[in-house]
Amino acid sequence: MRFYKFLCLLVSLSVLLVPLLSLKKGEPTKNEASEQISEKEQAVTEGKNDSVKVFMQNENEVLQLDISEYLVGVLAAEMPATYHEEALKAQAVAAYTYLLRKRQEQQKAPDEALKGADLSNNSATHQGYITKAEREKKWGDKAESYEKKLKKAVEAVEGKAITYEGEPIIAAFHAINSGETQSAETVWGGEVAYLKGVPSPGDKLSPDCIKTIAITAKEFSDSVAQLKNCELNGEAQNWIGEIKTNSSGYVKSVEIGGTAFTGLQARDAIGLRSAVFTVEYKNGSFYFTTNGYGHCVGLSQYGADYMARQGNNWQEIIEHYYTGVTVK
Repeated sequence: MRFYKFLCLLVSLSVLLVPLLSLKKGEPTKNEASEQISEKEQAVTEGKNDSVKVFMQNENEVLQLDISEYLVGVLAAEMPATYHEEALKAQAVAAYTYLLRKRQEQQKAPDEALKGADLSNNSATHQGYITKAEREKKWGDKAESYEKKLKKAVEAVEGKAITYEGEPIIAAFHAINSGETQSAETVWGGEVAYLKGVPSPGDKLSPDCIKTIAITAKEFSDSVAQLKNCELNGEAQNWIGEIKTNSSGYVKSVEIGGTAFTGLQARDAIGLRSAVFTVEYKNGSFYFTTNGYGHCVGLSQYGADYMARQGNNWQEIIEHYYTGVTVK
């Protein structure tokens, strides 16, 4: 009888253990599971729950920051805290994507000027970042509420990145455009599949969209002196020749001093807000009227805020401004 009971117990244990052992055997090991993740997917997720090294240009030092703190500081530097939360979320995802791509580039070909950092806080070359102390000074008595608002936006999209064919995109963004974004090909001369011109009608409603500035002939001459083969001769009213634009008014080329330059070259040399401009000469000065602010490629910040206030969420905003992308 005892042998019979022992045999029954042994059979019962076999029934329970064999499937478990089989299941364990069929599971991939930790190394095998890691190998199943493609290199592209790993590149996209790299940096999540990690820190970032930022070269603070004015202080000439490198800060190591938590990703969330960094993104809050980027939002504070790059987008008005008064903007809709969905627009702030879209900007946070773009900023995180920008970081991932710059980190990859730095790993492949380190820029010694960054002193080991992933990127700098110089908004002219990378994307801006301001510290908590600088945020408090900027916002004054609104600091506490704005800090909470931006943190909430960042937390809502933690780890989300914009990809195209598995790679983090060039997450270009700008403040305002003339009612339509520009393609990378138009502005920078090289085609980028996801940086196409798209409608952005809300930008036209911005009170800062259209601006006119007056530049004296002397100031203009000093500004364009940096342009190669630009020779200003004769009357000032003849210094600027033919201006060619696309359908949205973006200056594709402008003749200055007998040489054709791109609208972007002219914008940078003269210090204009946008390469969507017209010019008139009168009373010894050049009057430039610009439409928009920035290079006008990718995400429009004002347009994102407008879309959010019309009921669009952050992902819809991103998929509008970046053509054919995927958010992971």
